[in-house]
Amino acid sequence: MKKHIYLLFAAFVAGGLSSCNDALDLPDDGRISYESIWSDRNRTIGYLNTCYNYVSGPSFGVISYTDDAQDAYDYMANSGVTYWYSGLVSATSWPLGGSWSNAFVGIRYCNVFIQALPNATAYAQEEEKKGWIAQAQALRAYYYLTLIREYGGVPLITEPYSYDHDFSSDRRAKVWEIVKQILQDTDDALAAPGAEDMSYTSKGFRWVLGSNYANMMHRALAYAIRSEAIMLAVSPLHANEEGNPYTWEDAARITKEALDQCLAHDYSLFTRLPVVQTDSKGAYDYYFFTPYDYDRTSDKETIYGVAGISVWNYYGLPTNSRQSSAGISPTQELIDSYETADGHPILKKTGDGKYYKDDSHLQPNFNEAAGYDDQNPYENRDPRFYQSVYFNGAQRHWDDPDELVKIYDNAPRDSSCAIDKTTIRNTRTGYYMRKYDKHTSSYETPVTGYVRRFRLAELYLNFAEAANEAYGPTQQVEGYSGQASMSAVEAVNAVRTRADMPNVRDEYTTDRDVFRDRIWNERRVEFAFEPLRFYDIRRWKILDEAETVVTGMRATKNDSDGTFTYKRFVVSERKSNADTYLLFPLPTDEVNKMYKLTGTNWQNPGYESPE
Repeated sequence: MKKHIYLLFAAFVAGGLSSCNDALDLPDDGRISYESIWSDRNRTIGYLNTCYNYVSGPSFGVISYTDDAQDAYDYMANSGVTYWYSGLVSATSWPLGGSWSNAFVGIRYCNVFIQALPNATAYAQEEEKKGWIAQAQALRAYYYLTLIREYGGVPLITEPYSYDHDFSSDRRAKVWEIVKQILQDTDDALAAPGAEDMSYTSKGFRWVLGSNYANMMHRALAYAIRSEAIMLAVSPLHANEEGNPYTWEDAARITKEALDQCLAHDYSLFTRLPVVQTDSKGAYDYYFFTPYDYDRTSDKETIYGVAGISVWNYYGLPTNSRQSSAGISPTQELIDSYETADGHPILKKTGDGKYYKDDSHLQPNFNEAAGYDDQNPYENRDPRFYQSVYFNGAQRHWDDPDELVKIYDNAPRDSSCAIDKTTIRNTRTGYYMRKYDKHTSSYETPVTGYVRRFRLAELYLNFAEAANEAYGPTQQVEGYSGQASMSAVEAVNAVRTRADMPNVRDEYTTDRDVFRDRIWNERRVEFAFEPLRFYDIRRWKILDEAETVVTGMRATKNDSDGTFTYKRFVVSERKSNADTYLLFPLPTDEVNKMYKLTGTNWQNPGYESPE
């Protein structure tokens, strides 16, 4: 570390602690001494703020790169999604960006802060100081979680590099080694004071933030980070790494503790209904256009990371005034994953373990018990379907049962939302996204939808997945922090209950493999149009099943009686299912640099070799 550090004022004070906005007394040339950072309270807090500057929010854009959606930009030959669907991505033409640079800069700041703060002379109560270190530890864990979700193993750096650091000795740590560090960092953070203090005025590591401390690390987030990290370590993508000590039993224990600690500290699934009943169809959809309340008086489900999106415009219907794009079109595969209202899956597996009899997905293997009619496809479905998707005949406004969405070929031009593959404003599949869209939103009165990075429902379903793999569907797992024991089935049912769905039917809860399919399906439905699907199909290593073909549903109105004929059709035959797509490519300049220093190719499989 040099004697003096150059810091931009905005970067120095912006970020996690929004209450600490006091101007810093910087010299005119923008230079301050390194030692003075740790002797001045505001500068110390400012440095912690800088640690936060590289945090990324929920990545809504990845939804177009899953089998849940077809992007409206697919008509452009040089768009990122076109390259993706065609299997043409490479390390130098990668459409999703990545967190490599930002995360490692953030980690470097965290490492300096964690090392320097114990000897800092800036005025702070001991409890406050421990809380600051806990934030940096949790933040470092968050950065590493972000990295391993994208890249797999990465260099594990927990101390500031010295100027004589030997880069030739660096290596990519295995994912389980990173997870071990994440668990250690979050353990250390959770050991800080503040365990039972529910006030956002606490000087330690808080449970409750309050709006003045928006986006700060906190205790529930540390538990959520632990849960996601251990799920990565034991899932098929990384479970077979050499030396991996982690098991599904470890995952069940860690995810149960995370869930129970949050439940014990006033987290709960969102069940509020709006004052105006026609504002939503239920608590599930109301949640996604309800802004996060950092005092947690109204929203007790959100754990961290809220991003606003303008659905009516950028992901809207072409009949919306001034709409510019349909954004993402839900696929028929996603629609098929919604059960009937009484809990029957629409599809069942064939003898070779597939849900479709043909490779083009035009011949579904229907579950006779569901009583599903492919010519009346939208009746009697999971309530989340109606709250998440616009389909032909969907009610456009909850307070007007007569205005229906017209997604059929011969619809009147002035009210048509029909399929059109040549314009960005129309659906590719016969569906539009409804989630995050308040039905009253318009150009004049826009309402923002909200995507969450971590929410309590994920902890329930993380636990369900881990407990099922470790012990089967019905075995009880011990509770923590005074919470009751719980089985995998009970965890899934808790999420379904909020959605007004019945419990998983008994015939699907007697076998680990059968119930795994129901857990995976529940995650797909509950987190539809949230970033989790992108990472789930990777950690499960099912790209060869999920990313092969996506289909849509074409409706035609019969002039004789006004009924509709529905026909499935192929939207896209994708080539984004090779193992290459399991991980992001490392930045090419980093790979080339480390090859020269270490003689080792750090690039992920399937991408270019170093120069």
